[in-house]
Amino acid sequence: MLKVSLVGCGGISGGHVAAWDRFEDTELVAICDIRPEKMERYPGHKCYTEFDKMLDENEFDIIDVCLPTFLHCEFAHKAMNKGINVITEKPISLKESDVALLYGTAE
Repeated sequence: MLKVSLVGCGGISGGHVAAWDRFEDTELVAICDIRPEKMERYPGHKCYTEFDKMLDENEFDIIDVCLPTFLHCEFAHKAMNKGINVITEKPISLKESDVALLYGTAE
């Protein structure tokens, strides 16, 4: 069973949460957003308003980053440095330097 977390509960997150909940071999363990009210629509999951705290208190196989593009690199990089696989919404970044950093971290 793959343990998954999602960060960012904006509009696109609904499709992602529904998909993770449908997979038989994954468990959506935790959800993170700085706005607690955004997580109320996802009962039954651990909810965090602090990404670092979520990473420290759990073990994940995958982090699903559903944040605005300019935040993808920061959050993906933190997760990858902990050995966690990352899925981001597209584009991965608007800066070539961010893309190079993440691809370098993934190697």
